[in-house]
Formats: sequence, C-alpha cells, structure tokens
Amino acid sequence: MADTNSNSGREVTRPRVLPFSLGLSENDRLAVHIVYGLYGAAIVFGVPSVLGVILAYLKRSDLEGTPLTGHITWQIRTFWIQLIAIVLAAAFTATFVLIPLAWLVGGLGWLWFVYRVIKGWIRHSNDQDIKDPYAWF
Repeated sequence: MADTNSNSGREVTRPRVLPFSLGLSENDRLAVHIVYGLYGAAIVFGVPSVLGVILAYLKRSDLEGTPLTGHITWQIRTFWIQLIAIVLAAAFTATFVLIPLAWLVGGLGWLWFVYRVIKGWIRHSNDQDIKDPYAWF
C-alpha cells in the first residue's frame, strides 16, 4: 500500500517501507513452520495439534501447486492418523485384557507422530519438499 500526499494539486505517491517482508511466499512458509511448531507442542500437550490442523486446512488452497503442497498434505495426514491411533488406544483401554495393546498402539502412534513432525520440520527448514506425502515414513 502506498501513502499519498496532495501537494499543490499534484499527488505524490511514496511506497510504504516496512522493516520486514510479508510477501505471500514468506507467509506461506511461516504458516507451515507454525503448523509444525503446534504439532511439536502437541508432542507434550496434545491439544495444539487441533489448532495446527485447522491452520493447515486454511492454508491448503493457498498452497496448491507450490512446493509446500506436500508439507500441508503431510501435516494433515499426520494429524488424522495420529487421531485414529489415539481413538484405538482409548477403545482398547475399555477392556482390561486389551490395555497392553492400548499402550502399544498409543506408544507406537506417539513415536510415529514425533518422527513425522521432526522429519517434516527438518525438510521444511532445509527448503526441501515432501516427495511422497502419502508415505507412512
């Protein structure tokens, strides 16, 4: 946006200079970092992953056809598969006999989630895309 001043009937247009860059690509990259950050916080606290997946869904259409498309797909898929693992672990705890299986499913699901967050965030930080966002590892 530009500032305009009227000086003796002539308009003078000056570009507004900001001390930081907010171009579209910088915002998109930042949004992907924020989703990974929320997922990282979810490793300990759980709930921030819901905010992360909401942001991922909001940015998905903006990132179609860009190298960041793979990251957004990876993030959304990571959330839903982790949620399925949590629901399965919770269902297994409903019976006394399946509690060890619940611990196994929950623990392996947590480790898988941590792996996906770390792998995705490192690749994003190194400006590398996710080649196959539908892969398990």
